[in-house]
Parts: sequence; C-alpha cells; structure tokens
Amino acid sequence: MRPGLMLAMVAALAATASSARAEPRWLACKYTDQGGVTRNFHMVFDDLRGTASIFEAGTLVEGSGTSINFQSIRTSFPAFAATYNRNDGALAISPQGSFGGILRGECRRSPPPPGAPAT
Repeated sequence: MRPGLMLAMVAALAATASSARAEPRWLACKYTDQGGVTRNFHMVFDDLRGTASIFEAGTLVEGSGTSINFQSIRTSFPAFAATYNRNDGALAISPQGSFGGILRGECRRSPPPPGAPAT
C-alpha cells in the first residue's frame, strides 16, 4: 500500500472516530449491619475515570484508594471500605476502626436515584 494512501486512511479514521467517554453506572446496594438492620445506599462508579462514589444526603462522596478491574471494585470511605464483586453482585463492607468483621450484602445495577447529581 502506498504511504500517501495509508496516511489518508489513518486521517479519515481519526476524523470519524469519537473519543472514549466515561459512562457512570449506578448500583443499588444493601447489607445487614451488626445489629441485624438492613442498610441501603446507592453507589456510582466510572471505569474510565477509576472512581467510585456513594450518594449520601444529596451529594456524592468519592471513595479513596479506588481500584476497579474487570472483576471487582474496591474503595474506602471514612466509615468503611467496600468491595463489590462485579461477577455475582456480592458486596463486602469492612467497618473502619471496629472489630465487627466483614458485613455481607449485594449490589444490583439501577437507574440513578431521585435527586442524584449529574456525573
């Protein structure tokens, strides 16, 4: 193939290709605390940006030390660390600064909750 033709094909492909866009995805999560009470919350994550946030009191609280891969999401918040298994929806909550062990729950894909900010 001639170099000029190859360059023209690459330029045409670059002009028509759109850039990758982040796609925030919402999860509706629930777990049972040490007292047997079921707790619910919403979490949003973004694979491209590598972020995970909890929707709490009308605002998004971003997790720290977030790790997202094809199998799991791991992130920490001031009160707990969360691990979500993307394969089966299992959720593990580890309360910070307590001896409560690991709390188990689940998350499922959901639409953004009412009042959620645009991400």
